[in-house]
Amino acid sequence: MWQQLWTILFFGALGIFALMSIWVTIGGYRDIKILLQRLQEDQSEEDE
Repeated sequence: MWQQLWTILFFGALGIFALMSIWVTIGGYRDIKILLQRLQEDQSEEDE
């Protein structure tokens, strides 16, 4: 009984960790892409 409980909790936590890792990776990529676009826009405005 205890072994089943801890097995379920372990794999549940592992699944949540995997989903959160994917979520943070996608969000971070999007944020960095926006950051680089804004930097490029600011630099092109200074060149004019």
